[in-house]
Amino acid sequence: MKTTVIGAFPKISDDQAGQELRRALHRFDRREIDANALDEVYDATTRRAMAELEAAGVDVINDGEIRWDDLFSVFARAWGGVARGPLERFYDNNTYFRQPVISKPITTHGRTLASDFKLARAAARAELKAAVCGPLSFATLTAEDRAYKTLEERTLAVADALAAEIRGLGAAGARLVDVEDPAVVARPDLIGLARAAYERLAASGVPLALHAYFFPADAVLGELATFPVQQVGVDLRSRETQALAALGKLQGKTVVLGAVDARNTRLETADEVARTVDAAVRALDADHVWVAPTTGLEYLPHDVAAKKLAVLVEGTRAAVGVAA
Repeated sequence: MKTTVIGAFPKISDDQAGQELRRALHRFDRREIDANALDEVYDATTRRAMAELEAAGVDVINDGEIRWDDLFSVFARAWGGVARGPLERFYDNNTYFRQPVISKPITTHGRTLASDFKLARAAARAELKAAVCGPLSFATLTAEDRAYKTLEERTLAVADALAAEIRGLGAAGARLVDVEDPAVVARPDLIGLARAAYERLAASGVPLALHAYFFPADAVLGELATFPVQQVGVDLRSRETQALAALGKLQGKTVVLGAVDARNTRLETADEVARTVDAAVRALDADHVWVAPTTGLEYLPHDVAAKKLAVLVEGTRAAVGVAA
């Protein structure tokens, strides 16, 4: 059993070092520093976030997604035929994102994230994983599409582009790639299309973890067992759900329990986390259970995010049958 994180870590905190990226972005906007200088600050902030995740005792970390403005930004900037469009609220969160706009067929060299992953790999002491956005979320949240006639065509085209990115991450050393795709549970009516998209992602040959959060997975839990992914993340905190009692449907997968709410400042106790883990290992082998926040901790103040990590690690280690 391992602990891990999903998505972005808070970029800004109240201490002096935690303000460095904000100051650098302001200076860049005023043309007081160039892109290379800003990149150095991004790199330093990434290393600091990774070190904090490691110090908290998280077993499998990511790079904190420090360069991601939102779930789609790095791809919308890099891909041919795609641009960042209007601001829109990101599901029911008090945050906004730029909706993708597709003007022509999507193209990519597949190396959008490779250099960032190599930087993170050089700095990492813990096991490191990579991440991409989900094809169904990208496709369903696109503002305008002048290239593809149907949602199915658009979703599969996005999947092909993401498969190229996943291959690039694999070439850079990634051995596990998170696919962050809340639309898979937000749109259960599209589960068949989602599975077809993931078949294209799986053709990359790199192990995948599907993370569909914000909404209950109850309606699609059995379907998720058929997806060609090694891991399935299940959000157990954001809304009322019976998924914990039905995890047996995911036999054969490693299930990543969303055991602390990454969008609520209420701090869970270690005992709450331990009870969640104990319930999961009654349905699944402990070797097939990982424990994580529900989504990225970027929705929380930095100090609260740090406390959530501490509770996550403590509760997992306290669970029955799990070695400290």
